[in-house]
Amino acid sequence: MVPRGEAGELRVGGDVLSLGYLDANLTAARFVAPPDGVTGTARVYRTGDRVRMRPDGVLDFLGRLDDQVKVSGVRIELAEVEAAFEHHAGVRRSAVAVQTVAGEVTRLVAFVLPVPGAPVPAADELIREARGWLPEQAVPAVVRFLDSFPLDANGKVDRAALLAAEEAAAGGGAAPEGDGAPQSPTEELVLRLCRDLLGSPALGTGDNFAAAGGNSLSTARLLTGIEEHCGVRLRAPEVLRQPDLRALAALVDTRRAAAGLAGV
Repeated sequence: MVPRGEAGELRVGGDVLSLGYLDANLTAARFVAPPDGVTGTARVYRTGDRVRMRPDGVLDFLGRLDDQVKVSGVRIELAEVEAAFEHHAGVRRSAVAVQTVAGEVTRLVAFVLPVPGAPVPAADELIREARGWLPEQAVPAVVRFLDSFPLDANGKVDRAALLAAEEAAAGGGAAPEGDGAPQSPTEELVLRLCRDLLGSPALGTGDNFAAAGGNSLSTARLLTGIEEHCGVRLRAPEVLRQPDLRALAALVDTRRAAAGLAGV
């Protein structure tokens, strides 16, 4: 414990405290014995919030002590997301970083070290299995496979360097040609919307929206964009069932023709 007026970590205890996480190691790290002198609770939860108590008892929040982040209004432990990926037998280690795209949209990017000598798991397989451990907001939109992680001066994974390399690769991607190039005004519109939402300028019409990183939030934004530009109201399952963006554009054209609406 620290005296009132000094900064310290906020820890919470009591009868309504959660039982813990699905991951036992994360539970052991977060749910700990109470500090000396604290009674009435068998354990406390380490929130990771750095706070200071005023003389009147009000808490001033001073920031975070750990890697917890907020995505779509939900607090997420990056270590919990990494643990979910490491449950897969083909993953040796993972590191998760936060990326901001399209100005305001925050998404998670998972960087994965496969087990040496073992088959590399598919990205959509890892994402599908992670959904069994995590809330939707905590499921990474993108998975990248690496041979090693860059380290900072303290020997920890340098997430900033990972994101810098990711953004450089995305920014340097060549425009798609052939099957990936838009062939109609509707395909151009759908491709532009998806590139902006997913922060992926190399995306082509032959790509699958979900596999390219589309989640529930970006799907909702895509539905809004399509309705605003085309006057067509689709449902999320219809978008996610399409094999690629060209098929999605064809669905938009079909619905627009049925409704007698003008083109893009």
